[in-house]
Amino acid sequence: PRHIAFHRHMPGYWEVDDHDSWVDDCWPTKSAPWMLPLRFEQGFAIYREQVPIGRLTYRTVRWGRDLQIWLVEGRLYRSPNSMPDGPGKTIWGADQLAWLKRTILASDASFRVLVSPTPIVGPDRTRGKNDNHSNAAFATEGNHFRNWTKQHGLTNFFVCCGDRHWQYLSVDPATGLREFSCGPASDKHAGGTPGRNPKIQPFHRVKGGFLSVQVAQKGGRPAILFRHHGVRGQVFNEYRQVAD
Repeated sequence: PRHIAFHRHMPGYWEVDDHDSWVDDCWPTKSAPWMLPLRFEQGFAIYREQVPIGRLTYRTVRWGRDLQIWLVEGRLYRSPNSMPDGPGKTIWGADQLAWLKRTILASDASFRVLVSPTPIVGPDRTRGKNDNHSNAAFATEGNHFRNWTKQHGLTNFFVCCGDRHWQYLSVDPATGLREFSCGPASDKHAGGTPGRNPKIQPFHRVKGGFLSVQVAQKGGRPAILFRHHGVRGQVFNEYRQVAD
């Protein structure tokens, strides 16, 4: 009921992840006998029916002159998590990755924000997790994309991610890419963190809440403000950047 009441007043952009499509940490060819007769393609079709977002489940949206966001698809084109890592292993697929790079470089927005269902910077816990770009299982594609952002000097580019049950701001030491994790929606579901790494994490909190992002003019120049909130809206962390 609370979610229904919330979305009566607040629109949203939706992304699909594992539990939205089929089963925990899934990919299209995963074997999950306990889910039968429901298969991946059927589960994904149900999501498409319930969340009619167009032909492709990845897209970009421009908000005025100062902000553009990207929403990516992390399940439909995914290689098996158990596949050995290498150049042929992917979360995004070749077409989506090419589209992502092309549209990011084409944007003249003051700030560019990638909204990812799963982490790209992390760090994530090493035991039992092999499903995102911050894990060793997808290190090749993860390193490639992070290095690509550095090669193109994307100082106004940020990542916001979900699927981790703790809040954080991480700065990749090799590329400077900044990632904000929104954390879980409730304190009860907080946990699973590998612990704070103070060398790369200015902020780390094992509690529930949400992440807000605001873009506004500050002294005649556009500025972006990221805030980590608690479950009652209280602010625990702020990060602000003024456009170059």
